[in-house]
Amino acid sequence: MSFDFSLFRENLLSHMKSKNLKAAQLSKMAGLNPRAVKDIEEERIKNPRIQTVLALEAAMELPFGKLLGKSVDMIDGELLSLLGELDEATQKQLLMTLQSLSAKKTHSL
Repeated sequence: MSFDFSLFRENLLSHMKSKNLKAAQLSKMAGLNPRAVKDIEEERIKNPRIQTVLALEAAMELPFGKLLGKSVDMIDGELLSLLGELDEATQKQLLMTLQSLSAKKTHSL
């Protein structure tokens, strides 16, 4: 599983346009650095943290996973909240663990 920056950026820009939002406005709404969205827009940041993605989705009132192109319509609210609280190192460790579990499940089939 890899992060598709082009898809994420395309979805972000599309939703910004449909909601008539400028980069600085959205950054502020999401509680991010004032240049965060502009840096994504101009491809200076190509691997945003999950907290950034979640903050952008929340600010635009989008369902979880929408900016990533995932069809996840529902997720346990407590789980989503916990994911948003994890630091980057813990997120990476969790992702590696989940990938490992997924690989083991695939190999056992």
